[in-house]
Amino acid sequence: MIIVNEGEAAHIASIMPIMENAFDPAFGEAWTSAQCLSALAMPDCRLLIARDEQMVCGFSISRWVLDTEELLMIGVAKERQRQKVGTILLQQTIKLASDENRTHLFLECRDGNRAVEFYSNIGFKPIGRRKNYYKSPDGVRPDAITMAYAL
Repeated sequence: MIIVNEGEAAHIASIMPIMENAFDPAFGEAWTSAQCLSALAMPDCRLLIARDEQMVCGFSISRWVLDTEELLMIGVAKERQRQKVGTILLQQTIKLASDENRTHLFLECRDGNRAVEFYSNIGFKPIGRRKNYYKSPDGVRPDAITMAYAL
């Protein structure tokens, strides 16, 4: 059974193994612990941690401004991907944002990332595109797709 709780700066070390294995290093999407700590130092930022038993198996980081929230990242341990951990984290993010009277939840995702389909299946709609946003070692520059979910 997956349990999701709010985390704090002291929990950053527990998500770093997931950060390191859940994101394709070719695109530089993973954050460092310093970047995570910097985000959580702001009062409008939230860390959610998913646990199965006592083992951390996923996390999400979001932030809000007035009535909108942005999902900055969501990561699930490779061995737990496609087992609803990401869905549970996203549903909890949506619930909290809705409970706090946000009107929309936004995110950006690399074009070609299978997460685009995941977000679409939840109900996110593409609303914009940042051309050549990501960089890869082979010179390919995929776009970032901006997606929105109406709460």
